[in-house]
Amino acid sequence: MRKLLLIILLELTVIASHAQNVKGLYVNGFNSIVGNQSREDSLLRFAENNGFNYLTLYEVHLVHNANPLTNVSSSQTFANFISKAKTQFGINQIGVAAENYWFFSNVIAVYNQQHTALSEKVDVYNFEFEFWIPTSVEAGAYYCSTYLQPNSFSCDTAGAFQFYKKNLHQIDSLANANGQLSEAYFGFFNTGQGNQIVQTGIDRVLLSIYLPTSNYSASYQYNYVKPRLQNLASSQIEIKVLPIYSAESTFMQSWVVSNPFFEPFSTLSTSLQAETASWKNYINLEGIQWFAYSFMPKKNLDLSVNENQTQKKSNCKVFPNPSTDYFQIKLEDTQNEAQFCLFDLSGKLVAKQDFKQEIIVSTSQFPAGLYFLKVKSNDSESNLELTIR
Repeated sequence: MRKLLLIILLELTVIASHAQNVKGLYVNGFNSIVGNQSREDSLLRFAENNGFNYLTLYEVHLVHNANPLTNVSSSQTFANFISKAKTQFGINQIGVAAENYWFFSNVIAVYNQQHTALSEKVDVYNFEFEFWIPTSVEAGAYYCSTYLQPNSFSCDTAGAFQFYKKNLHQIDSLANANGQLSEAYFGFFNTGQGNQIVQTGIDRVLLSIYLPTSNYSASYQYNYVKPRLQNLASSQIEIKVLPIYSAESTFMQSWVVSNPFFEPFSTLSTSLQAETASWKNYINLEGIQWFAYSFMPKKNLDLSVNENQTQKKSNCKVFPNPSTDYFQIKLEDTQNEAQFCLFDLSGKLVAKQDFKQEIIVSTSQFPAGLYFLKVKSNDSESNLELTIR
C-alpha cells in the first residue's frame, strides 16, 4: 500500500511539474483603459470568463506621465484597478512591462512602497528590450540613441546584450528584494547568451513562439522553440518558462478564433514530456502568455452583465464580433427607441445613430482595430468591445 501511494505521489509530482499555473495576457493600450470603468470591466470580465489569471500591462509610463504613480493620491486610480482585478476578477498577478531598470526603480518600486495592501501592488517586473534585432540597436536607432550611447555601450547586438544583461540583473535584484518577481521577454539568443540570461537570477523567461496559423502544429512549434530551450538549459540551472503566442492577424489570430486559448501550452508541454534528452529537466513550463488584448477574439463575453453603475439588465446582442464587413445590433424584448455610440481606443466618438430594435452597421468606413460600443435604450444599457477587421 505504501509503495502504491509512493508511485501515485511521484506521478502527481511529474504532472504538477508541468501544470499550467500562469495564464497570462498582455494588455496593450492600458493607458486608455485605466480609469474608465466600462473599459476596465470589459477587460477584466474577458480575462475572468476565459480563465486568464495574470495581466501584464503596457503603456504604464503613459499612465505615470498623466497621473504620477509616485504620488499616493494620483496613483489611486491605478491602485484601484489592480485591487479590483485581484479581488473581484480572479487575477493572481499584475505585471508591468518596461524597457529599462530606471522605470522599475524610480516609479514602480516607489509605487509599491507607498501602497502597503498586497491587493494594490504590482507583482511582476517585466523587462522588454529587443537586443537581438540589429535594426533596433544600430547607430541612429531608438535603442542606440536612448540607451546604448548614453551608457557607453556599442550600438550593435553585442552591446545591446551587455546593456540588457546589466539591466536584467538589476531588475531581478530590485524585484526580489521587495517580494516581487522578475521576468524577461526574449525572441532569439545563442547558447552563451542563454546561459548568461539564466545566471542573472531572473525568475522566469518568456519565449516568443510567433507563428502564423498556417505553420502552427504541435511538432512545428516544438522544433521552433526547442533550440532556445536547449540554450537556456545549458546553464544547468532550472528556469521557469512562459511561451508567448501572438494573436495578431499575421500570426495566430485566425487560429485562436476557433480554438482554445490555452491549447498551445498543452501541446508544448506534451512535446517536452516526450523529450528524451536530459536538458529538459532544467526547463519548467510554468504557463502561457498571449499577445495582446486588442488582438484577441472576444470570446465568452457575457453581455447580460452590464458594465455601468446603473446595473440595468442588458438585452443586447451584437454580431458578428469580430466583424469584417458589418455588425448587427439587436435588442430583444423591447420596442423602445435606442441609440448606439462607437468609440475608438483613444475615446473618440466615431459613430452615433438612433435606431429601433435592430440595426446593421457597415464597417467599411472604420479602420481595423478595437472599438468600444455603447448601446442604450430606456430599459437597457450595454457597453462592450468590438473588433473590426
